[in-house]
Order: sequence, then structure tokens, then C-alpha cells
Amino acid sequence: MTTADHGTHALDLVIIGGGPAGMSAALVAGRALLDTVVVNAEAPRNAVTSASHGFLTRDRAHPTELLAIAKLQLSTYDTVSYRKNTAASTSRTAAGFEVVLSDRSVLRSKRLIIATGHTDDLDQLELDGIEDTYGKSVYPCVFCDGFERRGERLAVFGREGAAHYAKVIRLWSDDLMVFTNGSTLDADAVQDLERHGVAVHAEPIRRLESCDGILLAVELQSGERIERDAGFISDEYSRPATMLAESLGVTSSPTEWGTTVLDVDDAGATDIDGLFVVGDARTGFSGLVAAAAEGAACAEAIVHEIAVERWSQQ
Repeated sequence: MTTADHGTHALDLVIIGGGPAGMSAALVAGRALLDTVVVNAEAPRNAVTSASHGFLTRDRAHPTELLAIAKLQLSTYDTVSYRKNTAASTSRTAAGFEVVLSDRSVLRSKRLIIATGHTDDLDQLELDGIEDTYGKSVYPCVFCDGFERRGERLAVFGREGAAHYAKVIRLWSDDLMVFTNGSTLDADAVQDLERHGVAVHAEPIRRLESCDGILLAVELQSGERIERDAGFISDEYSRPATMLAESLGVTSSPTEWGTTVLDVDDAGATDIDGLFVVGDARTGFSGLVAAAAEGAACAEAIVHEIAVERWSQQ
């Protein structure tokens, strides 16, 4: 893996984003001898967490450790170059794509993968104290952190999706409460939750009480203090880390969960020839394993395309 200047010739592939999706795509590309550059700002959404979970052979590794291992393993592939940088802009050209980096260097390639993920916007949650507890005792993903909180006094913070999420989280603990922070859940949903022993608190939350990031209690507007050990968030509160895909003309569609996802096929291909979007940049939240799988599958599809093109040109 080199840091050579690629601005003077067209690459096979540029990958913007160096999370599990982007780095997995780079690994496949490197093993297929594709001339590839990875551009990574190294500002991952999951840096706030103390450990990553559910990634086979790397369970409990910190996100920075995962990145370091990925960079080390990619360094054995001479056709892959890694740049710690930011893509300032992207544009379409007659030959493919042009990517201008923040240092004003330019990359040109026929194919482009956008894997820039999402970034959290905690202000959307309107939970006083969430900044102190987020990633330490209040989490977005029960599959990522539920095991470590099994059997504890848990809270679900959310609105529309809280009722369903509570059913899932119940697998990890029977001591569970839902806090809607002033919103009203469907009456049937509330009745169903309470029938299964899950209390629903619709009163606005004054603050999350914590110590060194560990949730102690949920204080309601009335002053009532309800002790909890940890919590999970069911609401959507992230936004795309970049708008690069949209700036190139990629469209999006709403989901049944009230979110939007970019319009791509199973391999991450958009309607724009040569442009791919994978990982959280496509879905909002993929998880480490799913994102890595998406990146690998996308790169494999690109390898097949390039192989056929080169075959036909001989």
C-alpha cells in the first residue's frame, strides 16, 4: 500500500471512506490487482464506543484497533494506496469521476465507491445528559452492546419504533421500561407492552442522571427519578456524513421505519454508471459485519465488470 500521486492517470477505483465497508472493498480490489485509492478522514461514527462487538475474530476490539489492523493488512497490496484525507468534492467526467481532496490533490477513476457512513446528531434526541452517557451506557444497537448489559435495569428511549425495539431488547433483560419523552405511543402498543411487564413513561424527560458516563437514573419533568443502569435508543438521530452521493445525482426512497435509504441494488450500484454506495452511507446503520460484507460484495461486482471489459478489449 503506497501513497503515490495518482492525479496524473486514471485509477481503476477510488473508495471514499475507510470503515468496514470501504476497507473490505479495498481488500478485494487489492487482491484483484486493481489500481485503487482509499480516502479516509479517520473520524468514525463509532469512535465514541469503548469496544466493537459481533465482528467474528475481532469481538471487543476498539474501532481504532480495527482500522489499524485493516491498514496494516492492506499495506501488503502494492496496487492499493491509503490516504488520510477528506474528499472535498466529486464530479462526473466523460471518463468516470473526479475527486478533489481537501489538500487540493485530484483523483480520477472510472469507478467510485462512496462508503462515508453516517454521523450522529444527538441534539435530535432532545435528551439532556445524552452526551455524557452515549457510547458508555446508552447505545443505539442492542446487538452491539446488549450482551454486556444483560440482566440489568434497561431503558428504551424513543417514539414510533420504541414498542418494537422493546420486544427485541426484552431478550436481554426482563427489567425494561420505555420512555417516550413527551410523545404518545399507540394505545394498543402501550397495552401490549404493559401486559408483558414493560412500563411506558410518556412524561417529558428532564435529564439523564449519570456518573462518569454510567446511567444512574432517568429524571422526569415532574421530578420523579427512575433508576436505570443502561439504555438503548430506538429513534433515528443520524445524518449522512457527506452528501457526495446526492451531489452526483443519486436518489433516495423512504422506508417503512420512517427513514430514507439511497436507491442502489444489492451490490451497491446506483443508476449512475460506475458509482456505488455501501455501508451506513446507504442504509444509515448497517453494523460492522453487514457493512464489511456489503463492501466486499460491491468490490467483487466491480472486479467482474472490469474483467469482462478487459477481456473484450483484447
